[in-house]
Amino acid sequence: MKTSLLSLLFLVLAIFAFSCQPATLTDAQKSAIADSTKSVLRAVLTNADKLDFSAALQFNSGDADARFIENGVLFPSLDALKKAYADIGPIVESLKNNVDAWDIIVLGPDAVSFTVPSHFSIKTKGRPQYNVQCVWSGVVHRRGGTWKIVQSHESWLNAEQAMAAIMPPPIKQERSKK
Repeated sequence: MKTSLLSLLFLVLAIFAFSCQPATLTDAQKSAIADSTKSVLRAVLTNADKLDFSAALQFNSGDADARFIENGVLFPSLDALKKAYADIGPIVESLKNNVDAWDIIVLGPDAVSFTVPSHFSIKTKGRPQYNVQCVWSGVVHRRGGTWKIVQSHESWLNAEQAMAAIMPPPIKQERSKK
């Protein structure tokens, strides 16, 4: 009797465990999720190309657990990232992103990771156009029914040289004569 009860209990627990497993996504579902998130990422780049950084950043999550990193700088919040773009925005004359590849991994029905190697050209006031190679990666998560970037990292090849090429030269101050 004990063996039968233990076998029955084991069977019930096994059925329960299998019923709690997430449903496997079909290839069509994965493709639809990937396409949906890719359209969000394209909208970010399209708005950036239009120099509408506010519109580009609307796809980022403002939640406390979101993380945004650019060239080794961790922004403590979406507001801090928005401020950084608001500060640099007025000196940018043109920006053109050229995606080399879309590497999107569907992690589940509500989560996707992405890696987007690209090249972009940027022209700032008083400076020649500069071409940059970059990789943008992160996680997009469905929150409140919409896709939001909850983690992103942008890394530029030779970031220090790129920043020196696009930022205005420092203002020289005259030394006071004694």
